Amino acid sequence: MTENKQEDIAIVKKIEKDHIIVEMIRTDACKNCALNGMCQSNEKAVMHRIHTEKKFQEGDRIKVHIAPKLRILSSFLLFIFPILTMILFYLLGKFVLAASETFSILISLFGVLCSGVIIYFIDKKFTNKLNLEIM
Repeated sequence: MTENKQEDIAIVKKIEKDHIIVEMIRTDACKNCALNGMCQSNEKAVMHRIHTEKKFQEGDRIKVHIAPKLRILSSFLLFIFPILTMILFYLLGKFVLAASETFSILISLFGVLCSGVIIYFIDKKFTNKLNLEIM
């Protein structure tokens, strides 16, 4: 079984103490991706902050590899997790708290907000899961 690697070429734009800012130019591969509308679709270049211990210089060209497991986890977190959280909070409001329909819906919207906060912290934790190689 061959491993499907998603690789992009990025240019180091800024170096900070424990991370780098890279600019990834959109390629034709973005047109074929099912999620192409989610990645800042109006911009040609996309900036990413990546935690790394490796030493780079501004202008270095690097390959950014994104593991398939990380892509699946990202898709789940962005698309499925908020829906599950919304349903869970609705059921919590409706059956555990015995709230009215309207209040249960408001609680479910609060659940979506909570999922956004959780996704933010998970994103911070997994920021350094990208493997970098200098081209």
